[in-house]
Amino acid sequence: MQWAALTLWAVLGCCSTQAEHPAPERQACDIPNETKRGVCVQVSQCAAYLQVRNVTNLPAEKVNFLKKVQCEMEIHGEEDSYESLVCCPANGQDYLFPVLQFSKFEYRRFLDVTARFKRKKLKRRIHTVEPSTGFNLLNECGKQVTNRIYGGEIAELDEYPWLALLVYNSNDYGCSGALIDDRHILTAAHCVQGEGVRQRQGLKHVRLGEFNVKTEPDCIEEPNYLSCADAALDIGYERIHVHPEYKEHSNYKFNDIAIIRLKHPVSFTHFVMPICLPNNTSPLPLAEGQMFSVSGWGRTDLFNKYFINIHSPIKLKLRIPYVSNENCTKILDMFGVRLGPKQLCAGGEYAKDTCAGDSGGPLMYFDRQHSRWVAYGVVSYGFTQCGMAGKPAVYTNVAEYTDWIAGVLQQQQQSAIS
Repeated sequence: MQWAALTLWAVLGCCSTQAEHPAPERQACDIPNETKRGVCVQVSQCAAYLQVRNVTNLPAEKVNFLKKVQCEMEIHGEEDSYESLVCCPANGQDYLFPVLQFSKFEYRRFLDVTARFKRKKLKRRIHTVEPSTGFNLLNECGKQVTNRIYGGEIAELDEYPWLALLVYNSNDYGCSGALIDDRHILTAAHCVQGEGVRQRQGLKHVRLGEFNVKTEPDCIEEPNYLSCADAALDIGYERIHVHPEYKEHSNYKFNDIAIIRLKHPVSFTHFVMPICLPNNTSPLPLAEGQMFSVSGWGRTDLFNKYFINIHSPIKLKLRIPYVSNENCTKILDMFGVRLGPKQLCAGGEYAKDTCAGDSGGPLMYFDRQHSRWVAYGVVSYGFTQCGMAGKPAVYTNVAEYTDWIAGVLQQQQQSAIS
């Protein structure tokens, strides 16, 4: 396999393979609209689930169904590794009716919310913090309202509220990013510079607060109530800062990091919040197998010419293990790829139907001591086909660039004052 077998990607929901590892003990579960009970299996082993999820258009009623068939899982420790489980038909056939209608009362509310969105997009309802109030990023970044941060592969409406979609002038999605304060998005350099970006006529705007790219509003029926997200925000950009040492034609994508300055500050809500950056004074001690999280929409990457990944219109999530640079280097060396000192690796688990996440998106770690999420990596590149055993993805190590990031932000603040 040559270098062409490695390519930049944005992959959540790409490929299904058969697991070689023994399946966990199966438990019985209920499937909406069916009398026969199903069994909880790994996502990659349930063709019926993947058939429903792997489409480019998912209405709210189907998202309701997909969330309902996710099996509950217990997390016994911080480093537990698992693949999400779903309730699959016991005979392995398709779901009889993979749609879960809103209850009559909630359906009336859903129609009312939808009508108001059509007349005029709703203003953000929950103003947690305004930028003018001196928001303290050190204390408040990386927070999210939802407390259901584990279990399932479909994110909650307000989960990972710092995630951003990059929209290009061709109206394609291909990359993600992370909000790091009220005006800046952290992403990969290859998402804002290079041939793939030029083919799509450049960056158009950044979208915040998105869940389902095909619906507006985004609503999910929870037990006893209807949960609806605020309208997604499309914000233009003022300037793009690509790391000065990034070379777009480099095979190894060293210094693959960039910052997008938005045209105006955003108000923080339950659906739009910044993520924390690593703290240089107390660095995270990385250990083999330590679990990180990734999330995104799994858009087909701008630059993937060798393999077509299935995209998801809804925000998905996954936990993946850290792979030490020593072990990652040994793997990449076999393919003639060199890992840089400012890069790190994660993933490489077999039979994952979801891989590392959208290019430019954050590799996230939950800091339990301070109860906040931290962006330790930026998705850079990986193997063309996801879900391959022993072949992790490569991320830009954000901790190595905190001084550069701080310098860019300080430069912008001084420019605004003058």
